[in-house]
Amino acid sequence: MPEWWITAGPWAWSAAAVGGALVFLLLVKKVLIRRLERLAAATENDLDDRLVDFFRHFVGVIVVFATFLVILRIHHIRITALLAGAGIAGIAVGLAAKETLSDILAGVFLIADRPMRVGDRVKIERPGRDWGGWGDVVDVGLRRTMIRNTDGVIVNYPNNVLANSVITNFSYEDAPVRVRVRFQVGYDADLARARETAERAIARSEGVLPDTAQVVVRAMWDTTAGHLQSGILMEGRYRIADVRDRTRIRSGVIENLLHDLREAGVPLALPRVSLGR
Repeated sequence: MPEWWITAGPWAWSAAAVGGALVFLLLVKKVLIRRLERLAAATENDLDDRLVDFFRHFVGVIVVFATFLVILRIHHIRITALLAGAGIAGIAVGLAAKETLSDILAGVFLIADRPMRVGDRVKIERPGRDWGGWGDVVDVGLRRTMIRNTDGVIVNYPNNVLANSVITNFSYEDAPVRVRVRFQVGYDADLARARETAERAIARSEGVLPDTAQVVVRAMWDTTAGHLQSGILMEGRYRIADVRDRTRIRSGVIENLLHDLREAGVPLALPRVSLGR
């Protein structure tokens, strides 16, 4: 080892360690990460893109921590006790920030499992509440996932909540989606006439794919309450090209159904009213 380096002293060595760390970090970001980004961009799936982004965010933390340990060794500070104390502190911080750590771990699993991707139209079963669980995925982060709901509002879901929710992805496959609409006709209605009228009403609705309209008889017995329903339950089924148009198309289908059933003289069921004693 050169004499000038020995006589430079601990502070010069520390400065050299910091400079070396900065150069190393720059080389990693400019060379390694850029090559990984090019390789990830050449593939069709986005899992490798998210892993590269994950590595980019955490490589700086690893380099800073390693440089800090080197500086402590240069100044003859025993790091064994420090690491033990850091372990205890880490446990305390982990207990205090368990929700954050849970979100981060859930985010890693969401990135790996890919139940949804950026741009997908999804439905979140559990946390929808008043705003509803329908929306388009804007970003899948390590802690939170951003979804723009159908009202145009950005909702930030904790990843831990999403990991424990049922996620319905309507964009995972590029295929038409089937939509259902239920209605009740009276017991004295001609079912064949009701079916034909309803099928024509659905088929002529804007946005319904050709030759996909179908009407079936569902039930006349309410299995939940244990008695006859107020009418015969029927269900119209049809397919649409884009699930994002579901509400608009369904609205037109219902309007055409009501209009055509009235015009054809098909009686709709009247709701039952229960009077308490």
